[in-house]
Amino acid sequence: MNIAIIGAGVSAAAAVGVLKQHGCQISVFEKSRGPGGRMSSKRALAGSLDLGAQYFTARDAGFIAQVEQWRSQGLVQIWSMQPWVSEHGVLSRSDDQQIRYVGTSTMHQMLIPAFSGVDIHYQSKINELSFITSNVSSHSQGQWQLCSEQGECYGGFDAVLLTCPPEQSYQLLIGAPVCAQIPRQSLVPCWAVLLELAAPTHVSMDAIFVKDGAASWVARQSSKPGRQSARLRDVSEAPEQWLLHFTADFSAAELEASAERITELAAAELVRVLERTVEVAAALCHRWLYASYNPAIAPCGVLYDAKMQLALAGDWTLGGRVENAWLSGVTAAEQLLSARHKSGQQR
Repeated sequence: MNIAIIGAGVSAAAAVGVLKQHGCQISVFEKSRGPGGRMSSKRALAGSLDLGAQYFTARDAGFIAQVEQWRSQGLVQIWSMQPWVSEHGVLSRSDDQQIRYVGTSTMHQMLIPAFSGVDIHYQSKINELSFITSNVSSHSQGQWQLCSEQGECYGGFDAVLLTCPPEQSYQLLIGAPVCAQIPRQSLVPCWAVLLELAAPTHVSMDAIFVKDGAASWVARQSSKPGRQSARLRDVSEAPEQWLLHFTADFSAAELEASAERITELAAAELVRVLERTVEVAAALCHRWLYASYNPAIAPCGVLYDAKMQLALAGDWTLGGRVENAWLSGVTAAEQLLSARHKSGQQR
């Protein structure tokens, strides 16, 4: 079975793991320079910077087993921090007992082995999908052809798995029956800002859930395990770095704002939350058009069209969170394999 997967994030990695075990031929197409999606990190002199997912949790038994395997391989560690809450100008400790995990030394580190040995195309943005009815595919129903923004076309796929955000999936599938089931507004935007300070703040908090104001999350990057760069001879050489996530409402209202304006607002939020004067030495802004899950939208579940051998996976199909992204990829892969098995029985 020849399968094309669009996207190289958590859902894609989970699906690849299942499909590999069943001898499928897999091609992955990713518009970025590497894997990870919203789990991806950037590298800098001081260490890796997590602009997207800040951590992940595990509740499902199957995912817990996967996380433990990653931990045994040194790809994941527990982030042992005590979260704080900022509300109405008051900082207080949270009674949250949740175990939080981070990849080592980048958030997406645990995904890299999944794509080993797979035909993967980075910096390849697929902008056209065609389902061509034929009697030569393994399902005697049709085959998929993919064309990229760069003008390259790839064909002969028995099935396609989309793991991109819902709006992007919708645009690729306009006219397909499954479009009616895609909740296009299920992911909301987020401005992420990394602030490097000229001087330390001397605060004890490492991670803060912000309940009012423009920010929703503030975290000290160096508090995460495995983030310190080996190029720094002394930990004291590392500048203090804080990562802020703005709320969905703020991000939507400031979607087209300049990096300078977002940096200025982020610095003001950091001062407000920490109740400290800060001097920003450097900043990095990243606009996520499709970031966190919109709780006002009911999860649609993993979408699947047996006739077209088409599946859609992603955290948005199950209600958000990294764990659900992984589970959706596993479910989608199992659905595609089940269809192959039924097709084989019919023949």
